[in-house]
Amino acid sequence: MKKDSIGALAIIVGLCFLFIIIYGINSLYSIETPAATEEVAVHKEIWTKPDNKLTIAHTEIFGVLERPQVVFDHNKHVEALKEEGKKEGEGCDTCHPIDKEKNLILFNFPKKIDKKDKDSVMNAYHDECINCHKEKLIEKKKAGPVVCGDCHIEKLRYVEIKYPVFEFDYQVHDTHDKKLQERKIKETCDLCHHSYNDGDLVYEKGTEESCYYCHEIGVKRGPSLAVETGIIKEKDLSIQRISHIRCLNCHLYYTLKEEPGPKGEKKVGPIVCEKCHKGKYKTVAELAKVPRPDRDQPEKPFINIKDARMKGVSFDHKSHEKNSKTCRECHHETLNACKKCHGLSGSPDGKWVNTSNAYHDVFSEKSCAGCHNTKKSAKDCAGCHFSIKPMDLETKDLKKESCAICHTGKKEGVPSPQPLSVAGLDPEKVKKEVEIKILEKEYKQAKFPHLEIVKKLVKISNDSKLGTYFHAKMQTMCDGCHHQSRVEAEAKKDTPPYCRNCHSINFDPVKPNRPKLIAAYHNQCMGCHKYMELEKARKCKECHEERDVRPVDILSKPLESETPLK
Repeated sequence: MKKDSIGALAIIVGLCFLFIIIYGINSLYSIETPAATEEVAVHKEIWTKPDNKLTIAHTEIFGVLERPQVVFDHNKHVEALKEEGKKEGEGCDTCHPIDKEKNLILFNFPKKIDKKDKDSVMNAYHDECINCHKEKLIEKKKAGPVVCGDCHIEKLRYVEIKYPVFEFDYQVHDTHDKKLQERKIKETCDLCHHSYNDGDLVYEKGTEESCYYCHEIGVKRGPSLAVETGIIKEKDLSIQRISHIRCLNCHLYYTLKEEPGPKGEKKVGPIVCEKCHKGKYKTVAELAKVPRPDRDQPEKPFINIKDARMKGVSFDHKSHEKNSKTCRECHHETLNACKKCHGLSGSPDGKWVNTSNAYHDVFSEKSCAGCHNTKKSAKDCAGCHFSIKPMDLETKDLKKESCAICHTGKKEGVPSPQPLSVAGLDPEKVKKEVEIKILEKEYKQAKFPHLEIVKKLVKISNDSKLGTYFHAKMQTMCDGCHHQSRVEAEAKKDTPPYCRNCHSINFDPVKPNRPKLIAAYHNQCMGCHKYMELEKARKCKECHEERDVRPVDILSKPLESETPLK
């Protein structure tokens, strides 16, 4: 009986110890640090300068995360490899797989994932990370965490890491081209550019195009790229992934090959995130003197489409290159001429967008007219163009007066118009100053510096090649304010109607869309100041001198010091 009691007691004690061990292990792998017990405050923040850190969350697989995401410090792991004797640029294959056939490091992690489900992805990360950290501990080396809470840190749950988009502009392209030529590499284009042909990547001179055309997954492309985009989507070769594979492998190759300079520096491409993703972008003006890629493109092609009913257009391609940052600003899907995909009646290759819309859609940033409208939104242009509609409201198309400016039918093109000049203006008709007093009541007349404004607008137009081309006549400048008058219908030359001839002093209920005179003046003048971002002339007294005595019907209760006008 006594032996049975002792045996039962031993079993109970054993079960207690087993419970303590299981509970202890569970606690160990659940705490953030061995001593963390208090609640951790939630910090919602965006890191725009993350110092080569990355977030690991995969919400597309896990959905709402049970544990906080992992903020992975890539620099710390690179430094650990250097401490083990690796040179700069070596050791990437410790974590990333290698395509032995193409001799490329694939910047995937983990190296192998059996299936893209929750358990497979989680186990793949834990096997790679924790097993490596355990090996370092066994080797008595500095090691990373082996418990959940030291990677999945609560205060980092809502951290969002954003790297600025890298812009591969003409400057970057030209730098790569010159660097490769310095290394005596004759054929440089095929190192980056290729086409897909029956399972192989091939290079054909004169067909170089942007990586975005095929690798920008999620962007709808025409049937001519259907095969390429289908394979790329299936293999997950997004522009982000393929850029890192191609660019980083090349940069790593030269990092290992290049001999350091006198100060230990190497003139090679970046191999860390922040050196490319700086968030600094060059303007078109800063890129003006940078050579554009040479693909045997014509400098001034004549756009003339068979069976078209409009005259051909002499297009200054070289000038437009100088006013863009990449070819993709116009050539949105291929570097072919627009008319190859966009025929008179449309085609599947051009997504049924016909020639007319391809060139003239006022709402598309890729079309000629649409791009010009975007340029007109700049503050120097918007003062006039904010009130000039870019389209005929009845036809929902371009205004017909502008057709002949481009459609000249002359292959050699039209000489650029001469800059405008105010020298020939008749001072009797184009007054230096105009007094607007038809509405004076509470305020005195407004003095309008007419000639000064004309001179300013002429200078803005002359400083713009686009403005100079479309503002070939001084009358076009006048139309900015005198917007509904037509020269051919005016009784006297350079004598347009007054604003009051169309805009009634009182509201006209028959024409509710036409503002009355006081609204027309203020919309025109203050609208111009607003869109040109001018700080002056925004308040009443900056244009009108206030009367000492004001009409009684203006104020609900006249001031005692004032004598109302009768």
